[in-house]
Amino acid sequence: MRFLAALDAFDRRLFRRLTREERRAVDISLKRLSNAANRSLLWIAIAGLIATVGGRRGQRAALRGVISIGITSTLVNLPLKYLARRGRPPRRRGDRPLPISLPGSFSFPSGHSASAFAFATGVGLEDPRMLAPLLPLAATIAYSRVHLRVHYPFDVLAGAAIGVGMGLASGPLIEAVRQLWEPPSSASEADRAGTTRLILVMSPQAGHKKKMARARRAISDSGLEVASEISVGDLARLPDLLRRNGSPPPIVVAAGGDGTVGTVANAVIATPAVLGIIPLGTSNDFARSIKIPMNVEKAVRLLAGGHVSGIDAGKLTRDGEQPRHFVHAAAAGINVQFARFATRADLRARFGRLTYAVAMAIAMKERPIFNCEVEFEGRTEQLSLVHISVINAPIFGGFLDLKLPGAGANDRTLDVIMIEHLPIRRLLRSALYPILRVHRPIRGFRTLQVSRLRVRTAEPMDVTLDGEIAGKIPANFEVVPAGLRVITSPSFKEKHR
Repeated sequence: MRFLAALDAFDRRLFRRLTREERRAVDISLKRLSNAANRSLLWIAIAGLIATVGGRRGQRAALRGVISIGITSTLVNLPLKYLARRGRPPRRRGDRPLPISLPGSFSFPSGHSASAFAFATGVGLEDPRMLAPLLPLAATIAYSRVHLRVHYPFDVLAGAAIGVGMGLASGPLIEAVRQLWEPPSSASEADRAGTTRLILVMSPQAGHKKKMARARRAISDSGLEVASEISVGDLARLPDLLRRNGSPPPIVVAAGGDGTVGTVANAVIATPAVLGIIPLGTSNDFARSIKIPMNVEKAVRLLAGGHVSGIDAGKLTRDGEQPRHFVHAAAAGINVQFARFATRADLRARFGRLTYAVAMAIAMKERPIFNCEVEFEGRTEQLSLVHISVINAPIFGGFLDLKLPGAGANDRTLDVIMIEHLPIRRLLRSALYPILRVHRPIRGFRTLQVSRLRVRTAEPMDVTLDGEIAGKIPANFEVVPAGLRVITSPSFKEKHR
């Protein structure tokens, strides 16, 4: 309470300092600009202009900006203002008249500021070029609320922070709404799996019991039949189960996260079976990449009527060993360190739900350097790295829904990211770029797009495949074009060559 009182006192002093002088020309200009933003009319007009002249990208940006304003205004004007109940700056004897009418609502947080920064963030995440004109405009409107003496500075700063947060959160919300209203598949029978029977493959560690119970109910309600149910550790039984169940074979359904999906994909890639996915993991990045609904019931309904698409897979090959396939990514370096720490029983017992965060902090701190030789497209380079990722599917970051620019789950290429040893502050700063959709070169980061890659190291090193330690380098990596037949959303666009 003492801290809040001190903060309030500082806020009031800053308000008096910013508003003690009258500047008529500035007052008039800011009054007009602030009034234009009433009820977000200015932003809606800008959204209309962007949608009209910006093509499909502009339409997406405008839609996200308007939705960002909608959720921000609802949050600010309903619960937050009434929870804080902070009064407007008081009128004192001798004060000059206010340039605008004092709003009747509470002061904290500033709705104008929140809407301005929500719109700028939402639009900028879809089209970063728009940040240059929109951010100064949003900042000017936010400042105008202090200059015109209807908000304290901290009201405006809090509103701006809330707006940025809601702009970031609007992407997953738009995807959820799209999935909610997604029409049923119009695929022809030839495009479908042609069976209602399932072989359900589960990981004991993946997902939640409640989600699995919901999936079972949805399977029953959708008219699907579970012909067999096995653990991901019993996949050696899969060829026999497929033979026993006739033609067409049942859909092999991976019920879990990326690790489960990758392991099942490795088992079915050489068979005529179709792969289905019920996303029960934490990130489900491969499922997101091919537009599988994150809602369990919708994912199950997709199994009954979804489109069968040819999806690329990645393949790791070592001399004298059977190849291993992956669907999302193979990685060596920091990711392996993270996987080792995240699966340690003592860390899990000590930190519980915070284990992943602790494991990542330890992995980032240690980040051992390794020397390697990479060969691609007839070129050979000697590098000193802390991490290398070979990525098949472009979505990462779970609900943040981050995406590698220009990448696709069936683009017939692999995307490679190589990270040199960098100070931790530069690693953290570069991690913010994809969150903010900022695409710029980062010194110490190398990116490639290849169909084949050879990585040589002096000593064998562990590699994670779809998050599980399941391979080693030196090894060859290559894309398997359309190697998997996967049930996808009707909105997923298959590449044809």
